Amino acid sequence: MTTEYADGCRRLLSATGASRVTLRLADPTGFPALVAEELSPGVPSMRSGTPINPADYPTYRHLVDTGELLIQSDTRTHPIRPPRSLIDEMRVYAQILAPIRRDGRTVGTISVHIQDRPHRFTAADVAAVRDFQQYVEAGLTG
Repeated sequence: MTTEYADGCRRLLSATGASRVTLRLADPTGFPALVAEELSPGVPSMRSGTPINPADYPTYRHLVDTGELLIQSDTRTHPIRPPRSLIDEMRVYAQILAPIRRDGRTVGTISVHIQDRPHRFTAADVAAVRDFQQYVEAGLTG
């Protein structure tokens, strides 16, 4: 299934023109582990940055609490704050986050990152994220 997820991340990277796309799913302990990642040339992997627990941050809590996408055209000024290292080390200045839900609980996330510049996401970008979200969720229930 990881290969399918990598393919989905690759398609989402292409569809959105993103710098990075990640998929995190809860491991047996409940930690949202990075299971797939696709990068544009020259973009660092999330595996190379400061290790974080996404569940410790307001962006993840927003996904858990609302079950809705979080669209941030500028992470540096948005009122829901991402991890500082995401901005300072990974230079993510815009992002879409989508919760992955199973049985009414958030069990993972999709992240679409834009590096080094703010970005206004289009309806097509949001639709591509929702398509991948639905694909992953269907795979978890099937």
